Amino acid sequence: MNWEKEKFNWPFWENSHFFETENCTWHYQVIGENSNPLLFMIHGAGASSHSWKNMVELLSDYQIVCVDLPGHRFSKNLKNKLLDLNLITSDLVKLSRRLKKPPSIYLGHSIGAVIAVRLAYEINKNGTKTSAISINGALESFEGPAGKIFPLMAKAMSWSPLTKYWVKLFNSAENSLRKLLSLSGSNLTKKDIEPYINLMKNTDHIQGTLDLISNWDIDPFNKILDKINFPILFIIGEKDGIVPNANSINANKKVKTSQLIKIANAGHLLHEEKSEVVAAEVRTFYKFLTL
Repeated sequence: MNWEKEKFNWPFWENSHFFETENCTWHYQVIGENSNPLLFMIHGAGASSHSWKNMVELLSDYQIVCVDLPGHRFSKNLKNKLLDLNLITSDLVKLSRRLKKPPSIYLGHSIGAVIAVRLAYEINKNGTKTSAISINGALESFEGPAGKIFPLMAKAMSWSPLTKYWVKLFNSAENSLRKLLSLSGSNLTKKDIEPYINLMKNTDHIQGTLDLISNWDIDPFNKILDKINFPILFIIGEKDGIVPNANSINANKKVKTSQLIKIANAGHLLHEEKSEVVAAEVRTFYKFLTL
């Protein structure tokens, strides 16, 4: 996506920065006063930093960093790089070190929750105390044959030169998005839906999403759960139709320093549809950290 052409239509564009590694050119935003506690937010596959807009506005007394994942919105994969969890984590550790202070909390949604927890693990391992919040975290692989078939399908599509034409031919962005929302259990406002429609119309963003999913391997992450000794809050929406609640329930049982909260009448995108509730839980968790 063309930054100079499209930035004026993007939330908090004036707070945007770019950070280049050997793997990716990262787009990230730093919003709020440096004297405030720092929250580092990571969206899920297919979304972008825009998905935290409501939360950013509600948490205006915090400083917030939002990133676009590789290939998503304004973050660009560098050529011939297949980015997996390890490379993404390594890059975001570098970005964290560039900030004026360490994040107090890494927040992630869905696949982003895996990255957030892994980041907090690496930062703590290096001697800096931090914590994590997982929102409807995709913390396990797909069950059964889907665990192998879905990534293979994504890989095949990501490699196919016909993908962008397939998207243009078959994708009615708004209709496709509404079908996905109905599966997710979330009920977003028209204002919250609009940025997703724009993303689904962009073939580069679709390609970036497929690339991420096709290289995703959750197994190394599962091996660190019982080693975690820092605070984690798992938040789940009881109506999540994308990621089973059991992902977070099982992880909460493995981590001795975690807590779990289930939010009623909320689906997969609960940080957007129930922003006030989630923001309140973030505040409560931060107060717990500072006791």
